This record gives sequence, C-alpha cells and structure tokens, in this order.
Amino acid sequence: MKRFALRLILGLLLAAVAIYPLYLVAGNWYLRSGDLERRLNRRPERLLIQTGSAWTLWPGVIHVRGFQIRNQTKTAQWWASVDSGTFRLQLLDLRDRELVITGLNGTGVSFRLRRRVDGRKWARPPRLALQPPIPGLTNPPARPPEVIYRQPGRQARARRDPWRIRLAQVDLDSVREIWIDEFRFAGEARIAGGFDMTIWRRLAVDPTRLRIVSGGISLGAGPQAGSILADASGQIDGEISPYSPAEHRGWNVFRFLSGRAEVEGTIPSLAFLDGYLRKTRWLRIDAKDGPVAVDLRMRRGQILPESRLEAKTERLMASTLEYRAEGPGRVVWEVLPGEDSRVALAFDTFQVTRRGQRQPHVRGKDLRIEAVNGPPRLIERDLFTPRRIAIEMPGAEVPDLSFYNAYLPRGSGLELTGGSGRMSARFRAAAPDWNGTGDIRLDARGVAGRFEGRPLRGDLAVRTLIREADFRGKRFDVSGTKLDLTRVSVPGSGLPGGDWWARLHLDQAIIEPGAPVFLRAKVESTLSDPRPIFAFVAPETRDRVLRWVDDLLLVQGIGAVADVAVGDGAVSIDDLAVAGGEASIQGRLRFGGAGKQGILYASYGRWDVGVELDGAQRDWKILRPKKWFANQMGVEDRTSGR
Repeated sequence: MKRFALRLILGLLLAAVAIYPLYLVAGNWYLRSGDLERRLNRRPERLLIQTGSAWTLWPGVIHVRGFQIRNQTKTAQWWASVDSGTFRLQLLDLRDRELVITGLNGTGVSFRLRRRVDGRKWARPPRLALQPPIPGLTNPPARPPEVIYRQPGRQARARRDPWRIRLAQVDLDSVREIWIDEFRFAGEARIAGGFDMTIWRRLAVDPTRLRIVSGGISLGAGPQAGSILADASGQIDGEISPYSPAEHRGWNVFRFLSGRAEVEGTIPSLAFLDGYLRKTRWLRIDAKDGPVAVDLRMRRGQILPESRLEAKTERLMASTLEYRAEGPGRVVWEVLPGEDSRVALAFDTFQVTRRGQRQPHVRGKDLRIEAVNGPPRLIERDLFTPRRIAIEMPGAEVPDLSFYNAYLPRGSGLELTGGSGRMSARFRAAAPDWNGTGDIRLDARGVAGRFEGRPLRGDLAVRTLIREADFRGKRFDVSGTKLDLTRVSVPGSGLPGGDWWARLHLDQAIIEPGAPVFLRAKVESTLSDPRPIFAFVAPETRDRVLRWVDDLLLVQGIGAVADVAVGDGAVSIDDLAVAGGEASIQGRLRFGGAGKQGILYASYGRWDVGVELDGAQRDWKILRPKKWFANQMGVEDRTSGR
C-alpha cells in the first residue's frame, strides 16, 4: 500500500513536470493573444481593462506591467493604473462574468475618479478645471454607455448579468496619486485592502488602510491648483458596507463609510473655514502656514465625538466690519461628547488694526473666538453651520488713545493728544439673525487732550453696553453705556488741579458706523460742578455785574441731561439742561467745521444771564435774558420743523 502511494505521488509529480512546459507555452500564449481582454472589454465605454504585457510562471499567478482599468457609470468615471504587479486570477470564474483577483501586489499606482457633469443635478456642479483627466473618456462622455448599451426588453437584461470585479488581499506600494473629483493627493503612499463590485448593482470596500509616507493634498493640479495640505503623513483606515450605487449617489455614499483618519501636515491656509463662519454675516477668518493634525472618526457616515482638527499658525486672522485681529495662535475644530461641534480660534497674542491704518491700536493676549454647532452632518454637507458664537478678550493694551481721533468729527475742536489704557470685551450672538449682545470696557489713566487749543487731562473709564448688535444693518444699540471722567484738570478754567469729575449714562444710544450721523444718544449725567461748561463757552473775563456767576460755578453735585449727536462734521448737544440747588443752565451747542455755535441760559437764585456763541464771538445777554432765550429756542424750533 505504501509503495502504491509513493508510486502515485511520483507519477503525479512526473505528470506535473511534463505538463508544466505545456502550461508555460499555452498560458503565456493565451495571455499574449488578447482573448482575455476581449472577453472583459466587450463594452469598453463601460468597462475597459488593458495591460502593457502579461505573463505567468505558475498556474493562476499572473505578472503584469502597465495594467489599467477604467469604468464609467451614469454619475461617475474612474480609472486606475499599476506600473507592475502580481496577482492570482481564477480563470474558471471568467465564464460566469466574474473577474476575481486575489493576492494583488503592485507598485507605481494611480487612481482617479470624477463626477459626470451630465450625470445628475448636482448641488454644487463639478468644476472641470479641477477634475482629473480620465484616459479615453470625455466629460460629459461623447458616447454615454447607458445609451450605447441600452437593452430594449427585460428578458435581454435578465439574460446578461453584469460583470463582477473582486480584488482581495491587495497590497500596493509607491502610490503616486489619488485624485477624487477636485481633491488630489500626490506623493508616496501605500494601500492594503480590497473591494467587491458588481457593475451598476453593488459595491463594497473591504477594511482598507492608506498609509501616507509623504506628499500633499491640493485642489486640482497644475498652475491653477490650490494647496490644502503639504508635507502630509499618517494613515487612513476605512471600509464601505455593501450598497447599491444606483440607489445611493453623491454624498449619500457616506452613509456606508466607517473609519478613522490620522494625518499630520502643513496647511498653507484655513480659508476653507471662512465659508462656514461667513454664515454669521459678519465674521471672517483665515490662517497662514502652520502645522495641522487631523483625527477624524466616522461610523456609517456619522462623525464621532473626539474627532478633532488642530492647526497652529504664526498668522491667525479674524475680521469683522473694518477691524482685523491678527497674531500667532491655533484653530481647533472638534466634536464634543454631546455630539455638538465647535470651532475655536485662540490667539496667543494679537493686535487689532483698523482698515486703512498701518499701525495697530490694540494689543493683547488670549483673545478667543468660539463658534458652536450641532452634530456635524456629512451626508447633508453640513460639517459646520454655527448656531451661536462668542468672543472673549480678557484684557488688552490701548497704547495710544490718540487713535480715536479718527472717530471725532473734523472741526469739533476736540482732540486727544496722549494717554494709554486697558480694554476688555465680550460678545455673544446666535442664529438665525446673529443680532448679538456684549460689552466693552476701557480704563485709561492720564488721558491728555485739547479743546479749541486749551489743554485738558484726566482719567477715563467707559463701559459700552451692547444691547443689540446688527452687523448686517450696521446698527448697534449701546443704551446703558456708562462713562466716568475723574481727576480732570483744565488749565485756565478756574478748576483746581484734578478735582473735577463727571458720570455720564447713555439712556438711549444708537451707533451706526458709516452713517452721516453715526452716534445719537440721550445722556444723563452727574457733574461735580458746572465750571467746564462755562470754561468752554464763556470768555475768560466777565463784567463785574456777573460776579454772581462765580457762585454758580461752585455749586456742587449737579445733574445734567442732553441729546447728543456725533457726525456730519460736528458734535451737537440739544436740549441741554443742568440743575443743582439754586443753579440751572439750559442751552444748545454745536461744535463743528463752522466753529462753535449755540445759546446758553444760566440762572442762580434771582440772577440770570444768557450768552450767544458764534465762532469766536460771545454776546452776553443781561437784559431780560430768559425772554431772549425763549425767543431763540422758539425760532430754532420752528425752523427745524417742530
């Protein structure tokens, strides 16, 4: 029995040795004959497989060079090439219209996929200049396969099953290019995995790993390409559950995608995030040249918590209206445990510059801008649509207050000449109207200024309360804003050095940047005394008859109200009313390009006086000043249409 078995084994070996030369001749002849390609390529506009050369040294094991495969569906076209490779081919499966390749090892790989512009009504039409070229196909196709191979009856379709292409145990190195629609990877990578596709009917991707050794990702190729990620490295693991390409197209494919991407590189710009935050209608961001790390986790199209993108840059920028904050910092996009997502901009240091200005007027640290969204929905192409946004500036330096002269009307006579301060701010806004709220605080010491050539100095504290900020309409309600002036000194005004103070409250105030009159406010205030009012509107010397004015100026703790308008080249103070004890002052003033103009009526007990201002001229009204004042107000009211 043992001898029989040995003889049988020996016979089989001798038969194999005898048949092997026949296999080499027949197998290689068949591969060179082109019959296999003709069988596979009966519909080349739909599926085309080509090889530069092919040979076999062992049954079922094929060696190829210059291998290419191309496929076209109703919505997409794709092409892949391998410089050289080895695989096992199950020849008997070809009779059942199945191309089953296992153990594919290759080198020098390229893959391209693009949408057909005539395939469907895309939400965002394909940009042909950024799409990959597919050898032998045009976009749109000159001869659509669904027209060429249209089958008239159901029986014809039933008799001819579509080809199945199965690639398993794939291991490809020297992957030079992966170009999907507008996004192109070029560099050095390795792919291990496989896929199973029945043309038109079914597609599944095995657990597959793409390991990026080096390279970059760009929009398109050539001179028009825009770099997205440079110096890339890392790996991407993923799989696609079986689905029907005829039923699930476009972004719906992501419903079947699961995996994780861990990639690092250098990002030349974060301008792509601007497209999401611009939905707030007022905030824009960008970042230049910095390292980025991406950890993206997905399960059947859902982006999972702990997914994160972090980019560091030496030039992070955020702009709103006519201001731009700029400095080194980082941008973080992440999915939170509750599945909300957020984008946070954190400036290590920053400076704020107004458009048209070269020098920044605010410098500080730890500026933070944070926008929060609900769960990112990749399928709905809603990675980030912010629901609410917050800005926090904990503290910053205003090195030179003279910057704010740009907001004062020319010819108002008021000018800031020096001083510095500290500023902090916070702001909140929410969708859909993005009308926000917040406040800005400014504390300044030793503020120096000049009014009509007369110097003044003091301390300033401002809390600007933003009740409603309409960035789209450029209208800001700052009612409730408070302003404190302390330790004010006005040389030549009769004020003892640094003992005057005032507390102002803006009951109703609207700021409209760019409007002719950009500030309108109803002001209530408390003054230590009325001396500065007379210092600015009355001459330095008075007739002896008006000595009682000295007593009026010394009245302590008086209240004042007025309607203030700033813009149109002037500062207007209407309905001015000052009262305290036996003292009262009423009037209307305007400081602007035409000089100082206005009328003033003051009384103290049984004494009263009026004064009319017209440029440098002062006209004191001693005879019946109250009637004069009433007449003047009446004339002005009628001319203003009241």
